[in-house]
Amino acid sequence: MGEIAGKVGGVFVQTDDAPVTFTDESTTADLSLRRFTISDVTKRYWDKNSPVTVKVNGEVQTTGFEVEYCGGVVVFEEATDGEDIVLVSGKSVTVEQHGGFFTWSAELGMETPETTTFMSNGWKEFITSIKEFSASAESYWGDDEFFSRLGQEVIIALYVDTSSSKARYEGYGIIKSDGVEAATDDVVNESIEIQGVGVLYYREG
Repeated sequence: MGEIAGKVGGVFVQTDDAPVTFTDESTTADLSLRRFTISDVTKRYWDKNSPVTVKVNGEVQTTGFEVEYCGGVVVFEEATDGEDIVLVSGKSVTVEQHGGFFTWSAELGMETPETTTFMSNGWKEFITSIKEFSASAESYWGDDEFFSRLGQEVIIALYVDTSSSKARYEGYGIIKSDGVEAATDDVVNESIEIQGVGVLYYREG
């Protein structure tokens, strides 16, 4: 297990708007040529109940990749060719921030898969892949929508940099309702507990 901490966190909730279908949207690769993020930032949260179609150079792929619905990312098991064009189709959802918290810490269950490429100059490279997490915060705020979602799945953003990079850990989580009192006009100086649901991902931008 590992631990991270920060000063600011956000709680994002899916709106009641129906998911919007997108077709053959372009993606942007990272340096490993394994991770491809949908280029349109307004479509980076995908409907978990809808399938995602992945095409490489026009050919539909059925194996060899995973989908990160929170963030709109396709991760291939092996590096693609630098010339490959990866397109994605599926449904995106709209999310809005309805709460936040401060002075947080998180316990992480981590793995470090290797991401060495031909650009690594002979050095092995690794990324952190977080498989499970839980978090707590010393104080929090929220509106009526925030308090109505207690005990339900929401999107949690744990910021480690609030500058233009917006570096953060992001994933699905459930805010436990024990001891939480509804106060929509001020910061509540009580702690809250968050149970992660699935994987916690590192994001920037």
